[in-house]
Amino acid sequence: MSFRESLKSLVSDAHLFQYVEVNSTASNIEKNRPRYYFTKIQWGILIISVMVSIATVNGFGKDFAGYVVSALSLFAGLFFSFILMLIDKFQKIDFSPYKKDANAQLMPIGVRLKNYYKKATTLSFYIIVLALLCILLLSASLIEIPFNEIYQFLAKCIPISCIDIWETLWRMASFSVKSIYRGVSIYFLLDFLWITLYLLSSFFDYVGSEYDEVKLQ
Repeated sequence: MSFRESLKSLVSDAHLFQYVEVNSTASNIEKNRPRYYFTKIQWGILIISVMVSIATVNGFGKDFAGYVVSALSLFAGLFFSFILMLIDKFQKIDFSPYKKDANAQLMPIGVRLKNYYKKATTLSFYIIVLALLCILLLSASLIEIPFNEIYQFLAKCIPISCIDIWETLWRMASFSVKSIYRGVSIYFLLDFLWITLYLLSSFFDYVGSEYDEVKLQ
């Protein structure tokens, strides 16, 4: 599988696991499937990103971008270690007692266990991809782009009669590019936080349900 196909498969599986539980059936998956691709949380994140990108004039400060990049790098390393731990734990699990031929009653537990590890691993890989993407986007804000020098250089090539139109177009284009950049950066940052919290809550639910399986009476 090529890099492009692997990345596409990862994004597709990560999107699926955002609304599919480890014990979901085919009917539940279709029932919970978002109507317009994004989940309700993602639509909320998208709306917030658009509003903040329009309202924010000065963009990201260098200190803010530097701190966030450092935090994202740390999270990427932590989740990579988490993935290695998951793979190691999964390889040590003996699934033979959960096979249908061995014990049909235990098979749903084995399927649930396998799906949990797949879900946790997929979302962890996706979180790392989001972290790397956010690092690239925020690193761009640390680069000094001489917009004024570019504007003055191009303005010299514009006829004086068209200078007002050129200035208006430049301001509109500059505002649009900066707003789109801020909106995309904020969306992926918020999506990173949401997927991280979702993975943690899923892990808590799974561990809690495993504890509940133990009956002391």
